[in-house]
Amino acid sequence: MSTLFEKTNVPAPARLRGVSQLHDDIDRLFGGFFDRDFWPSFAREEKGLLPQVDLKSDEKQYTLSVELPGVAPEEVKIEVTGRELTISGEKKEEVMDKAKTHVQERRYGSFARTMTLPEDADADTIKAVAKNGVLTLEIARKVAEANKPRSIEVQKG
Repeated sequence: MSTLFEKTNVPAPARLRGVSQLHDDIDRLFGGFFDRDFWPSFAREEKGLLPQVDLKSDEKQYTLSVELPGVAPEEVKIEVTGRELTISGEKKEEVMDKAKTHVQERRYGSFARTMTLPEDADADTIKAVAKNGVLTLEIARKVAEANKPRSIEVQKG
């Protein structure tokens, strides 16, 4: 059974989101008493974004949905090199003139997700559509060569 395998260079922040959330809750409780630098940097994802993905499949195709709220479609780049699929881009910060920010929980910055396509994925037919903050990729499955009948010519010896 083929699957889509993800390669990531930052596995620790994804596993430690709970620590960051706990820190934020404690910080709110004590009114900012603890400085943000009090917690180790590996416990927070401040250096970029890690979009969440869903992967579904049926006998005809794989469907990959990537959450990209606030990211314009023209800011997303999709590349396939061999069997490596990379989705990258940037969520740009909104600039508000003459406004003082009191709370900023939304994240901005660059992102990249790289995944290995299954062997039966047809990388030449990938379709991508962005709608309502979700990027959806449809990746057709190749028909297995083993299931196709083929004729073998008999030669005279």
